[in-house]
Parts: sequence; C-alpha cells; structure tokens
Amino acid sequence: MAEYDGMDDFLQTWLNKVKKISTDLTPKQQAKITKAGADKYMELLRDETRSKHYSSHNDKVYGHAADHIVDMAKDVDGKTTGVSTIGWDNYYHAMNMYRINDGTKKMRGDHFITNLQQSEKVKDAVLRAESAEYQKLIKEEGDD
Repeated sequence: MAEYDGMDDFLQTWLNKVKKISTDLTPKQQAKITKAGADKYMELLRDETRSKHYSSHNDKVYGHAADHIVDMAKDVDGKTTGVSTIGWDNYYHAMNMYRINDGTKKMRGDHFITNLQQSEKVKDAVLRAESAEYQKLIKEEGDD
C-alpha cells in the first residue's frame, strides 16, 4: 500500500486515478470499450435482420444484407476516434434496409431497426458488454 503525507496527498492521488480511467481515456481505450458494445449490437442486428428479412433470393453481386453488417470503427480519414458505428458495408444494402425500416409511399415500414435500437433488452446487452470491457481497463490501470 502506498504511503501518503496526508489526506490532501491521498485525495490528489485518488483523483488522478479516477481521471485516468474516466475523462482521460485515450481514443484507443474508448474504442476498445465501444467496440465491445458495437460487437454485441452487430450480433443482435444480424440476428434480427436474418429473422425478419432474410430472403431466399441468391444475389451473386451483393449477397444478403444480414451478412454485410460491419463495424466501422474508424472515421473517414481512417483515424481511431473511440466511436464505433454499425451499419451495412455497401450502399445497396443500407438503402434497402432503411426503406424496409422506414417505409416508402408504396410500402409500410416495419421499423425493425428502430425497434431493435430502442429495445431495453438490446440497450442492456450493449451496456453490459461495454461495462465488462471497461472493468478490464480499470483492472489494467489499477495494476500500476
């Protein structure tokens, strides 16, 4: 256990540790946490897309939308920002899935993406995955 000169020294050390594992996270550390949640959400979105909109049509060019959901963890410049974005890896699937979700003048939307995003079960699963990764990070930082 560390030696402290007094309560002021103890509190300053404690505050520095708290900042290190909260507000001072690097984009790389943030990316690890958000990737864990993104991976869980991606799995759930794939399952939902397969169960509701997996067609028997064998498209040789684009394949099935459920098989083309990816994590875009870098920004347009290829930099890690700490944010993960889940979506379809090509415009064709993205537009078709959002048309199915939102509907058009000729087709009523079923809101499968919106309902999934707003589901308490999904929010809980994503937060649990992120929390587990964050706890690993805290443990690593606490081993200093």
